[in-house]
Amino acid sequence: MAQKQRVSRVGTVLTIEYPTIGKKFVVDVSKYPHEMRETAEMHGWGQKYGDAKSGKSAEEKFAEVQAIHSAAMQGQWERTAHPDLTPIICEAVARLTKTALPKIEASAKKKPEQVKEWSSNPEVKVEIAKIRAERAAKVAEAAEKVEIKIA
Repeated sequence: MAQKQRVSRVGTVLTIEYPTIGKKFVVDVSKYPHEMRETAEMHGWGQKYGDAKSGKSAEEKFAEVQAIHSAAMQGQWERTAHPDLTPIICEAVARLTKTALPKIEASAKKKPEQVKEWSSNPEVKVEIAKIRAERAAKVAEAAEKVEIKIA
């Protein structure tokens, strides 16, 4: 399937190309009024931080927001850091071992290296998938129903 739109940037010049119709639009955004550029900048930050909200627990989303902030403070827009999955790993271990979550969290804090070991355990991976599925089901249940259309 052909790409409908392609956006590229050089400095403050954006080029928006439409390969299927052979057209393109080029604009130097520095020519826009200051207020418009400021609004666009804040929209971009909102989008960047908003990316953290997709399909994760509140703890994971918060960790992702912290990682985005840390990367931005270091001048990195594209980041390679991953959110701290310790909370969901601990929850999975607590369920599997039938141990109180605070006890597992305390153990993880005391010996962080064991969290990596737990995370590589296939049973823990399955339990994490179950937790995520449960959370996604709750979100779907609370969400407005949208008809699924098949063309």
